[in-house]
Amino acid sequence: MDIRLDFGEQYGETEIPMDIKQFKYSIFLALKTLHGDMGCSIPFDILKYREKDRRAIIRFQSKHITAIWSALTLFSSYDDLECTFKVYKATPVLACLNLNSSIYNHKEQDKCMEK
Repeated sequence: MDIRLDFGEQYGETEIPMDIKQFKYSIFLALKTLHGDMGCSIPFDILKYREKDRRAIIRFQSKHITAIWSALTLFSSYDDLECTFKVYKATPVLACLNLNSSIYNHKEQDKCMEK
């Protein structure tokens, strides 16, 4: 899942620095807030993290997608600051996170020749 933690910088808010540990803790808080102790037990990994805009690729078992996605969607406050998680892509295949159909040039196939 490709996600980003947004504090509203595009609307004039100040940028919030956050390292990978704080980012992982924010996901943990989202799971705990919505699902309690059972949410805390959901294992996930951060495969890639970009600190400048708090964007990450996280990995977890596909059976937990509903719990994680709902927790991220409903998370609204970190350290008394309003925030939102944005989910850019979710896929069971890691390689698919690199694909972007909006930049693909679709071409019309030639008509099949009849016999």
